[in-house]
Order: sequence, then structure tokens, then C-alpha cells
Amino acid sequence: MSFECRVCGNASEDTEHMAREMMFGTRDEFTYIECSHCGTLQIKTIPELAKYYPENYLSFTSETPVGRTALHRFAARAIGKYFVEGHGFSGKLLAGFRPGFAGNFPAMLRESGLGISFDSRILDFGCGKGQFLQTLHHFGFRDLTGADAFIEGDIELQTGVRILKRSLAEIEPSFDVIVMSHSFEHLPDPRAALRDALRLTRPGGHLLVAMPIVNFAWERYGTDWVQLDAPRHLYLFTERAFTNLANEAGFSVASVRYESTAFQFWGSEMYRRDLQLIPDGAPGAIHPPDIFSAEQMAEWKAEAERLNSEGRGDTATFTLKRLAE
Repeated sequence: MSFECRVCGNASEDTEHMAREMMFGTRDEFTYIECSHCGTLQIKTIPELAKYYPENYLSFTSETPVGRTALHRFAARAIGKYFVEGHGFSGKLLAGFRPGFAGNFPAMLRESGLGISFDSRILDFGCGKGQFLQTLHHFGFRDLTGADAFIEGDIELQTGVRILKRSLAEIEPSFDVIVMSHSFEHLPDPRAALRDALRLTRPGGHLLVAMPIVNFAWERYGTDWVQLDAPRHLYLFTERAFTNLANEAGFSVASVRYESTAFQFWGSEMYRRDLQLIPDGAPGAIHPPDIFSAEQMAEWKAEAERLNSEGRGDTATFTLKRLAE
């Protein structure tokens, strides 16, 4: 029986690939289909996924890199005011003086045309335990909601941010901005997810989707591509395939920003050498191993920047706008 692409409906001349779970090194095998028409990679059969999201999975941390002290909180608010409102001498000065600290302000929220303010209602779907939301809170945002289907239950953080154990279909509208940062590729029905996102986004509001993209790294590494991440990543799109899907759902694509890093190289090289990404018993943080020299890492960083400039990076953020009714 032929396989019908769940994105474009094509059922001919597709290619099967066998990929292994390598983040935690179970090496369980999963079949992915590469659509010959739209280029989407999709898992052939969606397995029971809960066991592939252990407690030390990447998003299940609530640590935030800002706001640890009163001075940090003051700096975060000043920088946030500068980025959001476009003025504030102290924020501008601090952003220039502490670029690393200012860099914690999410790049996706610096996009022109979002029209956000500190009162904007923001939903982070697939938020884990809320690290991104806590960062936004420390920069000055107040109306923040998180939702994740894989947490054990609802969470209320000390900052007052609420995280709900909910699917998109169970959330009530509406939001000025919805963020799906490396969560969209985990959803079993991307078309239904975009319909729900449209329902939850106010007219003129935005959906920000950051995710892996089928591009140069897939061409180089195939099933050793670290961002394939079997079986958690159910769909990996080309830019064209996702743009078409978003347009069908009722969004216009305002911008696409490529932002891949050297991770696409060193992570994939680990898999090529049969090395799991997160060592047994280790926390979920990902760090490059010592087997790669500083010179090699610098070369990969430079190559990632070049690929981004050419629109060939393996990660991108799509800014989607819901058209006013």
C-alpha cells in the first residue's frame, strides 16, 4: 500500500529512510518518508511518544538566564523597554555595554511589524516548564501563558506565569502573539495545529514558528542529521512546503529568518560516529564534546553563518500574520 504524504497528498515516488533515536541513545529505529513532491520528511507511523520525553528532556527546565539579582532585573527591564518601545537611554546603554545579556531578549520578538507592547497577550505553546516565558517576564512582559501536552500537570511559577497541560484545541482565544519555538515539528497533525493557531490568534496578530528546516544539513548527513531527532520530530518541512501549508491555513508569511548554528555539524558528526547526544544520567543540556577542536568548531560556526545568509541553514523562524477580518 502506497504512503500518502500527510502534507501535500502525494503518493508516488517517495523515498523511505531508516532513522535511529540518538539523543538518549536508545537506537530504536523509525521509518521516515521523504515526499518527492513537497520535500517534507515525516515519520511513517507515529509511535507512543511519552517514553521519548524523559525528565531530562531539553525543554523540561525552568531555569532562566536573566533576573537572578535585583541588578539583573533592573537591567532586564531597561533593555526590554528599549527593544519593545524603541527608546530609553539606560536600556540602549546597557544593551551596548552588555550585549551578551541583551542577547537573551528573544530575536523573534524584535521583528518589525509585530506591534507588541508589554501588555501584549502572549502564548508559548510547547513551552516545557516555562524558561522562555520566565525570560519574557523578567524583560517586562506581563500577560503570559504557557501550554504543553507533555508536562505532568498545570504549573504556576513564582513569577505568576501559568503553564497549562493542554493541547492547542483546548486553549481559549485570543492572543496577540503565539510562539511555537521548536514545538511545531512535534505535533501529529500540522494542518490542524495551524487551524487551531489561527483560531487563537487575534486578527492582525502573529504566529512565530521556529523549527528545523530540510536543507543543506539533510543533504550532507541524511539520517545522521541531528535535527531529524527521531522519533520526536514528526515532520520536517522545506521552506516552500511550510509556506504553502501556512497560506492554506489563513496566514501570510511576513518573514523567514534562518538562524542555524554549528550544532547542525557537530551534533550530526556525533551521530555519524554512533555517539548519543546526551550521555547516560546527564541533565538535558547539550554541549559539544571535547572530540572536536576549537578550530573545527570555529569553521562550523562560520559555515553556519554563511548558510544562513544563503537561506540554507537547518533552522528558521517563520513570522506568520493572521490577516484582519
